[in-house]
Amino acid sequence: MDIFSQNLDVIKAIDSQLYTLLTNTKPNENLEIFVGRDSADINFLDKQHNKFLFCDSGINFTINKIKEFNQFSLYPYLYFFGIGNGIFYKMLLTNQNIKRLIIIEPNIEILFSVLNLVDFKDELRSKRLVLLHSKNLTLEILAPFLHQNRHALIHSKLYNLHIFNEYYDLFINEANRINKLFIEIIEHGVISIGNDSKDAIIGIKQHIENLPLMLQLPSLINLIKNAKNTNTAIIVSTGPSLNKQLETLKQIAPYVSIFCIDASFPILSKHNIKPDIVLSLERVKESAKFYKETQEQYFNGVIFEATSIVHKDLLDEIQKKGGNIQISQRPFGYTSYFGFDEYGYIGIGMSAANMAYELVVHCGFEKCILIGQDLAFGDDGTSHSKGAVYGENEISKNQDSKVMLPKYGGNGFVESTKVWKLFWTFFVKDIYDTKDRIQVINSTEGGVRIPGTIELSFQEAIKDIDKSKQKKQITLSKPSDNQINNNLKLARKKVVEILKYGNAKKQKIEELFLKVAHKTDELEELNKQNNIESFDFNTLNEIFDEIEEIKGLFKSKKFMSIFNEATQAYIFHQEMELAKIITKYTSNETEVNAKKLEWLFAHKQWLFSLAGCIDSVLFCVKESFDKWDTKI
Repeated sequence: MDIFSQNLDVIKAIDSQLYTLLTNTKPNENLEIFVGRDSADINFLDKQHNKFLFCDSGINFTINKIKEFNQFSLYPYLYFFGIGNGIFYKMLLTNQNIKRLIIIEPNIEILFSVLNLVDFKDELRSKRLVLLHSKNLTLEILAPFLHQNRHALIHSKLYNLHIFNEYYDLFINEANRINKLFIEIIEHGVISIGNDSKDAIIGIKQHIENLPLMLQLPSLINLIKNAKNTNTAIIVSTGPSLNKQLETLKQIAPYVSIFCIDASFPILSKHNIKPDIVLSLERVKESAKFYKETQEQYFNGVIFEATSIVHKDLLDEIQKKGGNIQISQRPFGYTSYFGFDEYGYIGIGMSAANMAYELVVHCGFEKCILIGQDLAFGDDGTSHSKGAVYGENEISKNQDSKVMLPKYGGNGFVESTKVWKLFWTFFVKDIYDTKDRIQVINSTEGGVRIPGTIELSFQEAIKDIDKSKQKKQITLSKPSDNQINNNLKLARKKVVEILKYGNAKKQKIEELFLKVAHKTDELEELNKQNNIESFDFNTLNEIFDEIEEIKGLFKSKKFMSIFNEATQAYIFHQEMELAKIITKYTSNETEVNAKKLEWLFAHKQWLFSLAGCIDSVLFCVKESFDKWDTKI
């Protein structure tokens, strides 16, 4: 089998789109290939632009390029625009420090030719090499390379899209487009993780507090099996455009399934519209006001789908007014640790509307219509619909968080915020991932354009709705007393395990922190005396081994399940800084020792933050656990 066939066989298994593109490429249409006496001496002439890939020897270029990239020899992730003749990358990949190398090639004929000349089958199969054609590359295609790889995201401060050589200046606009996509993906990934553990710790506290109630209520699986009472779901959000859709929604309400976010519930009640399911996602106490502001008569027959991290006041208010609650778990490590899988896991997105879409898809609806999903300021500057509990101007325009996104209808741009853009990005990704399962219509008629949706007026979107019979009320079943008792016993056992395990790990981290602090104090004193050269750097080896042992906790399923959400904000951002240290290229002993000192001092703060986060989690878990009924 020739080189091209072997390469193509691997590509067929991992990227069907690129495989089809390559099999349909006609060789030598716009490209002439020159191979010298040395098989590595390969050059291309781009006949369309009358430009050679190399102006000089390709071999000399490759040798110089390898020397140039010595400084990146410890980088685990590298990104390139342009494959060249492939030889540089074949040599570069002999460096086993490289975990993944992404090459984006704009000229499909060059990519086709390289795959005929250079054997990349092993590198492609191991996924250490990723080849992409730049045409039609989108955020959705590139995002998984960073969002689904925490290690890659940690190293994202080292990101640079390296242009192979001056030939690729022909495609500089395309390179800039791809670079902007990568930067947007990195920003989204980092913002999603956040920079404050407080919210995550509050979530853990409230999850533990709500567990006993959750286990006495219907499961998420039960909700999913029973929620589809029509073929069409309408997700009602609270954007400025919602008000103009309410009259139409009222007319169609008996014949469609209405999923509304909690902020929309009081607005719908004022227009005498009763939703089927109301969703609450957030941890904040203020969300309870949406239920306080809604009259009791609108709670009857409605399912209130809340996550286990919501504030107790919110659940108390729904119970007080006779609402039927179903509590589900968001896809966090600490929720999955308990093993109550039938109660999870939705809410991977950042908003209640994102969660509503997840639920609609899981329930198997054929059509989903979005209204009030502006994700942008209205033409009059308002942020929310008329009648919103916290006012039409709940969010003020702020130049620091100003973001421009494509406008609904495609004519220009509209002003949004960084947070709304985050919600928007989750919608784009989720709709892309489920495009073969459900038709999504955006009938917001305002705000931002959401790629992957069909834009239709609300009247047009509902014209085919079957009005021959009205929908049935959704009914759910609670678990048996025996199931409840068994689950409550298991929950208690798991909480006790968390406290015991967490305290043991915290003690070990604190002991190491004191060792590191003692060593840094010693070094600071020597530095004051201008006597740093007397320090024995070999004494750091044992401490570094202990640091690596602690870092091993982040490979432990148990530790990550319990503590990842709480620690990741602080620790993730510190790990990004540590990545810059560990990948520094050193060429002599002085530089090596300087790198060791930098590594040591950085871990003093790292260990302090880690111990502090664990301590906060354990305090909150115990505080919530102490509120449980002793009979459980």
